[in-house]
Amino acid sequence: MLLLNDIKPDMSIYYYASLIIKEIKEKENYDIVSLYKNVKEKYHISLKMYSYCLDWLFLIEAAIIDENGEVSLCT
Repeated sequence: MLLLNDIKPDMSIYYYASLIIKEIKEKENYDIVSLYKNVKEKYHISLKMYSYCLDWLFLIEAAIIDENGEVSLCT
């Protein structure tokens, strides 16, 4: 599921996570809900895929969510 073997690589967690990183870079800090709304509006991502992507970004230490629910990239 991270990288798919079929003809739709744009449905993978890896691809959607890159789009989420792109969104965070544009505005620096987002709260978790407004980030989802922006990503859903632009790329039609499901809530399930969005949560998988955030989990993966957290696991690889690319993004962090603070106590206030703001998502930011790790430096």
